[in-house]
Amino acid sequence: MAKAIDITNQRFGRLVAIRPVSRDTHNKKILWLCRCACGRFTTVPTGALRRNRIRSCKHHTNGYNNPNYRHGFANTHPLYAIWSAIRQRCNNPNHPRYKDYGGSGIQVDPRWEDFSVFLAEVGERPHSSLTLDRYPNPNGNYELGNIRWATTHEQNNNKRARRLDQFTTAELEAELARRQR
Repeated sequence: MAKAIDITNQRFGRLVAIRPVSRDTHNKKILWLCRCACGRFTTVPTGALRRNRIRSCKHHTNGYNNPNYRHGFANTHPLYAIWSAIRQRCNNPNHPRYKDYGGSGIQVDPRWEDFSVFLAEVGERPHSSLTLDRYPNPNGNYELGNIRWATTHEQNNNKRARRLDQFTTAELEAELARRQR
């Protein structure tokens, strides 16, 4: 059996190893008492620490004081994904729909760069079937006074009109045939 490695006072991510506390009876691994940066204590096998498999306590990983846990809502709040998608479409030139949003001049209210401000102004989604719609001006920005919670039917009725020069040849022929019916 290999000699136990002393990792006392060594830092592994957000954990600092304090002392060995026991051997895991099932795997025969040494468990270390560690203190997380959030102040909690946890026990972790030596190998998991040394291989960077565990870098914080579960409390920290689940969002409390976690620098990767955006705005405290990323993994828990249902509106976070909507907020993030809006910002991506309007701000990220690599997004597939950027040309239809940010590329055509649609912007997000600068105050909404902070999710908590967005949530406070937009409010909770009244029903899970509703989506955020730019209304009354479908060509306008995502901002207070130009948004609403809408059904799919309401959103389809509020689409921006496409100019004929935006159609491909095949789409143009199909659209002209549809309009002649």
